[in-house]
Amino acid sequence: MESRSRGNHSDKERGFHMPLATFYFQLHQPFRLHPDRDKFLWDESNREIFLKVAEKCYLPALHMFTDLISHYPAFKITLSMSGTFLEQAELYRPEVIKVLQVMIESGRKNQQIEFLDETYYHSLTSLFADPEKQEFRDQVTLHREKMHELFGILPTSFRNTELMYNNQIADIVADMGYQTILCEKRDDMFMARNRPVSPNAVFRAKGSNLIVIPRNRELSDDIAFRFPHDPVSPREYAFHIAKIDGEAVLLGYDFEHIGEHIWEEKGIFNFWNRLPEALAKYPNIVVANPSEMAERFHDADCPEVDIHDLSTSSWADKGRDTFGWLGNATQYDLFKDIESMETDVKRVGGELLTRWRHLTTSDHVYFLHENIGEDHAVHFYFNPYGGSIARPAQILTRKIDDLQLLIKRFEILKHGGKTALLMITPETGRLPHDMGALAKYITGKSGGQGEVISALCEGLTERGIDIHLVTLNLKKRFQRESQMDERQWREIRYKIDPEKIHLVSSAIFADNLSAYAGDVLLTAAEFQKLIVNNIIKEVRAKHEGRMIIHSHDWMAGGAITAYAKATGIPVLHTVHNVFTEHLPVHLLRGINLINIAEYIFLSEYEGEQAIDCQATAIKNATVINFVGKRFLEEIVDDYFLDRPIVPPSVRQEVKAKYYQDSARAIINAPSHMMYPENCEYLLRKYGPDDPVIEAKRENLVEFQKRTGLRVDPDAILFFWPSRLDPVQKGVELFEHIAHPFVTINSDAQIAIVADGVGGDRTHADILGRIAVASHGKITYQPFNEGISLLGYAAANDVFGASLYEPCGQIDQIGNIFGATATNRDTGGYHDKIRELYLKRDGSPQDVGNGFLFRDYDTGGLWFALNKSITFHRRSPKVRERQIKRIMREAREKYDQRNMIAEYIRIYEKLNGGKPLT
Repeated sequence: MESRSRGNHSDKERGFHMPLATFYFQLHQPFRLHPDRDKFLWDESNREIFLKVAEKCYLPALHMFTDLISHYPAFKITLSMSGTFLEQAELYRPEVIKVLQVMIESGRKNQQIEFLDETYYHSLTSLFADPEKQEFRDQVTLHREKMHELFGILPTSFRNTELMYNNQIADIVADMGYQTILCEKRDDMFMARNRPVSPNAVFRAKGSNLIVIPRNRELSDDIAFRFPHDPVSPREYAFHIAKIDGEAVLLGYDFEHIGEHIWEEKGIFNFWNRLPEALAKYPNIVVANPSEMAERFHDADCPEVDIHDLSTSSWADKGRDTFGWLGNATQYDLFKDIESMETDVKRVGGELLTRWRHLTTSDHVYFLHENIGEDHAVHFYFNPYGGSIARPAQILTRKIDDLQLLIKRFEILKHGGKTALLMITPETGRLPHDMGALAKYITGKSGGQGEVISALCEGLTERGIDIHLVTLNLKKRFQRESQMDERQWREIRYKIDPEKIHLVSSAIFADNLSAYAGDVLLTAAEFQKLIVNNIIKEVRAKHEGRMIIHSHDWMAGGAITAYAKATGIPVLHTVHNVFTEHLPVHLLRGINLINIAEYIFLSEYEGEQAIDCQATAIKNATVINFVGKRFLEEIVDDYFLDRPIVPPSVRQEVKAKYYQDSARAIINAPSHMMYPENCEYLLRKYGPDDPVIEAKRENLVEFQKRTGLRVDPDAILFFWPSRLDPVQKGVELFEHIAHPFVTINSDAQIAIVADGVGGDRTHADILGRIAVASHGKITYQPFNEGISLLGYAAANDVFGASLYEPCGQIDQIGNIFGATATNRDTGGYHDKIRELYLKRDGSPQDVGNGFLFRDYDTGGLWFALNKSITFHRRSPKVRERQIKRIMREAREKYDQRNMIAEYIRIYEKLNGGKPLT
């Protein structure tokens, strides 16, 4: 143990090193399991404990540290918060989240606060036998998403549950893009080529550049454990930090020691209040957070940590190993039982997957520890079941058994009768081949909605869900995309069993190139009549009445959702955009409107009675979901009242659903078919592990040749793939600055691959003229899927200028293809684009994926594009590193599996809690 002499120490004592000191705190609360068999989580106990600790510890201590950060610019702290802690804070004491948000903002200027990533469930999944550690990766991704949702950050430093560390864990963490990992100091770490190494060195993981920072257990435990019976003054503690042997000291504590484990009357708050002042008396102490450590030691010759997978270290108990969780036969067997369920429970998904993830929380097996002495006392303290070992073992065993039975029941139901999921949408992207032979010929994409349908069909089909797709038969569009004449299309249409794809046919829209071309009211009327009178009844009958409808956009609302409500079919309605149409009632002749009259939201159209299609859909849906959280909040909070963007009827019904807790937000995730490593249209496929800039240069040259741009592999290409919509997308702002921008910036090029709204060519013609006048620096192309995807692969930046945005997908696809994203700070872009900041420019870490502007005017757009071009003029080495990071983060954040799992949870709720398969 570090010696702690009790004498006074002069500020002028000599012989001190220049240590970097990190003060790191862990915040965690598990969701405890209910003792009763018919309940899963012990909500009463979880609430009671969290509220007690929040009152004694979290709130006063977080307020204290926020004040200290404001008063002492050199003082810094690092926090790691489990997802279950954050979830309980949101549920039981939201003020805790608000204080954390204030804290991180208070420390932003001087980089005084760093939040870490970890597993969401504070789990033991890093010890699973799976060499890929997929569940570990999934839980880390869930945590990363939670951190971004609550605090707008994507951490670059990592701590595993209880600082568990071995070579395999380090490999996975490095592969996920983290720069630093914390671990527990252990004696067998401190040898390099058989020479002793300082216990306060900064290390590097074996076989990678991952920086490893070990915790100084002795100095940490002086406060967290020994303080009540052997208190130390802030001045003494600062002295011992100042005289450590080594480059850095990591001081790690359970946050709960402040006020909860050690009560206020013991002087613990006073200690921390006075510590920054005491540290300031030792100029050789430099307080630094983990990301700063990583930066300082990035190119240093650090000793290597080599801990075999079978000798995992941790900060628990005296042994600093995993015996606290796996030390007896009962613990080990239950751990293996939980691990063995992974494949089956992931096939089931939904609520059962969430329950299983709660079982992976380390606390549940930690309660079963049998050792006597000091370790047992710690286990006893945290045990919520009266200190008994037998009781938590019985409860955990029962929860595992019950979950296994539920999974088996799921399998029985799966082989019984399936519930049909009827996906109704006017447009779709490419469909998975598993949906039948007709799938490869069907595409009618007019926006991001089509790509979401594509991803949903792909993911749900893979999970065995009986999905039926209803969409418009845009015959001319399908023929053109498939390069077929009328005779060839007829052979396909009438000789292939459509199986899961139900095309709604009519001469009214057969020659339209998009769902919203031509007379949309006539198209909508035909679409709704044929679905109500035929398709719903046919599919429902084949499944003995078992059906859920998932409707998309206004055209799939109206009479369809009113009929579903009247006949008892649960409906999930996805609001891709708030636009509505008023469908004259007389156009729906042939539907028995009397039977659905009470479910229709009536309006007027040119003096005659009409159905408000979007408002009717929202009104009758069991659950609605938006494709972006921010836009849902903007509608509820009465944004855009000064503009005719959100129809009052739609706002009214959205608010009603929101306050009934029947509104959800599920962010879109692109299909894997959209990834550049899978894209058939690219000259050179690539992924984040390939030479990205090299691959993009080759695709750029090919794109330039095919679109008439001046061939220049060094050009900085800005790509506009959004529809030419003057109401929403800001195309007029872009038209005003396009030519001046490429004139002033000689290395810039602009490409537009998009159609007007509903066949309107006004802006296509304007952009065509601008392109001609640019002499090869700007190109306009009508939408073509192959050209568009090649454009993503060629682009440096994918941009837009949206006035409002429910979700927007161009930024996601751009990031996945290795481009930055530029757009206005609104709706979905607020949710997904984060300003790009680099450590080399003074940021605490490399963060962000693009550039935002706030004012809806040409100056705002020019400002954001200028920020983007400044970044893309950086050296290839700098850009390559950032682009690869952006690509990896986009793949994790927009993982299709997460989106599908969220939808499945809603489907199962609509299906009475039963699985669809």
